[in-house]
Amino acid sequence: MDLIFTGQIKGIYLLMAAGLLFLYFLPSVLSFMRAQKRFWIVFPLNFILTFVQSPILALLAPELLVSYQGDVGKTVMVMLLALFGPGWLALMWWVSQPGDSDPRLVRAQGTKAYDTIVALPLILWFVYGAMQLRPILVGDFFLMQEGTAQPIHWVRFFSLSAAMAFNLLLVYLLVVRDKPVRRLAGIMPRLAALVGTFLGVGMLQLPVAHLTLGMQIISAIFVGVGSLASVLVLWRLGKSFSIMPEARTLVTSGPYAYARHPLYAVEMISIVGTALQFVQPWSAIMAIAVLGMLVVRTLFEERVLTEAYPEYVEYRARTARFIPRVL
Repeated sequence: MDLIFTGQIKGIYLLMAAGLLFLYFLPSVLSFMRAQKRFWIVFPLNFILTFVQSPILALLAPELLVSYQGDVGKTVMVMLLALFGPGWLALMWWVSQPGDSDPRLVRAQGTKAYDTIVALPLILWFVYGAMQLRPILVGDFFLMQEGTAQPIHWVRFFSLSAAMAFNLLLVYLLVVRDKPVRRLAGIMPRLAALVGTFLGVGMLQLPVAHLTLGMQIISAIFVGVGSLASVLVLWRLGKSFSIMPEARTLVTSGPYAYARHPLYAVEMISIVGTALQFVQPWSAIMAIAVLGMLVVRTLFEERVLTEAYPEYVEYRARTARFIPRVL
């Protein structure tokens, strides 16, 4: 089968480029998050950094910038030096030093506009994911209209429709969600959230498994059911949704009356369905890693919810983490 039930999203290169861009502007991001007065100097310096470091490299070590005629490793090394050379390291050191805070930046971090801007990369990512699914959905829809669709096309249409609905609902909630009342400090909670969210993209880069028709249908059903259940749970979570460990509004009704993290529980179904589509044992290993990161994320999320809502302690004591009476 040349198409998989996740829509053949080849977003790993886009994700890598976004990660590189984020890392390059990390000095500015950290300075802004710490509301430092020096942010107004760090940001323009960070912006022009590569245009300054490249000529300096050419002056001090001209042999580094010589064309390597297809030597990818050396080309990457030169690019990394131009982006993350001594100037970038100096900016990172500077923003790590104590300094006066800017009240304007402190106030800005509490606004809805700031929350939306922070979510913009995620919004674009999920829009991109929905766009990747559209051509396959259109093709299957035309086959269904013409009466030439096979059972696999009907199942795939259901599966990808649910996946698209999930992506679009994520975009909507990232735009309209409530402002956080508390955020968990530190880099590790944010790193766990990002890795847990995007680790599954690596699975999509594995070779596609040659499945029987029956296994294709089973895989599609898993992805579709998991995505549809995710839509229903996410709709109940509503404006409290967040990728990062943040407290917005405590939700303990609906599916959350039976499990503290029902969204992760139903996402596991989609992860299993996706893992079935790729070669083993690598996709299984990747799926286990994704599931492990979901558990790590729950630890950070429960910590911030406990800090924000004292009643969460009693709720946590009487409610299962993922599956009632099981886990």
